[in-house]
Parts: sequence; structure tokens; C-alpha cells
Amino acid sequence: MQPNTLLTTLFAATTVSGAALQPRQAQSFTVANFTASCIPHSVLCTYDFAVITDPTSASPSGNESPAQCSLMLQGPDFLPPVNLTGCADGAAYSWAVEVEQEGGLQLSVTTPMDSHANYTGVYAVPADQLVAEQHGAVITQRYTGPSGFAVPIGTA
Repeated sequence: MQPNTLLTTLFAATTVSGAALQPRQAQSFTVANFTASCIPHSVLCTYDFAVITDPTSASPSGNESPAQCSLMLQGPDFLPPVNLTGCADGAAYSWAVEVEQEGGLQLSVTTPMDSHANYTGVYAVPADQLVAEQHGAVITQRYTGPSGFAVPIGTA
């Protein structure tokens, strides 16, 4: 076998096997069982959902089970913003909620990609998926949109 042919064959084999060993990049977060509501006749509101990267092979913990994210905080009537907070059980996921001026919400989810960068995704909840209901002397707001959705991610 000629040296050039041997080198070409080795390079091609290395390229093919190297590509097979690359981890898959996360494309989105999968959110399931999303709820957000204020409790009637209370000053408290809750957010609750499960999240995992898609594909799960890109999960920072390597865990194929979703992380549970929930928080109860003071409203009292309308869903409040949430500063960046972690999910339960020391999961590698963090999340936040911004209240939009137009009445919608922005759910952001973040998880480490590596020691230098994060996967971050933002999902816009339109105002028409948030309903304010009168309960006697109080108004309570709740989310009425889909309970499961994909949050497209980029790197930050």
C-alpha cells in the first residue's frame, strides 16, 4: 500500500469515528405539566413544571428524568416575576419569569452546556393565555395555555 493511500484511509477512518463520538447538542428544552396560577383568597401564586433538554443525551447531569421546578411566592392577584432560581433536588436547571408590559410572560430556562457556556431558552406566553378571574373581592390570574411545549435554546 502506498503511503498516501494509507494516510488517506487513516484520516477518513479517524474522521468517521470522531464524528460518531461527538455528543449531540441540545436543540430545545422540553417543558411538561406547566401550571401557573394565583390562589383565590390568598396572597400566593405558584409556578410548577418539569423540564429536560431535548435530546436527553445533552442533559448536563446525564439524567434522562426531567427536573421538577416549582415556586410559591406572593402575588397577590397577578402572576409575579421570578428571579433566576434553581429547580428541585440540586438539578442543574435554573429558570426565571419576566412579566411583559403587554401582559404576557417570558419563561427562561438555563442549564450548563460546559464549564464556559450555558444552554438558555426563552418561551413567550402570550397575554391571551393568561386569564384574570373575579372571586368576590379579589382577582386571580392563571395560565390557560398548553401544559407541554418546547423551549428553543441557543447558547449564552
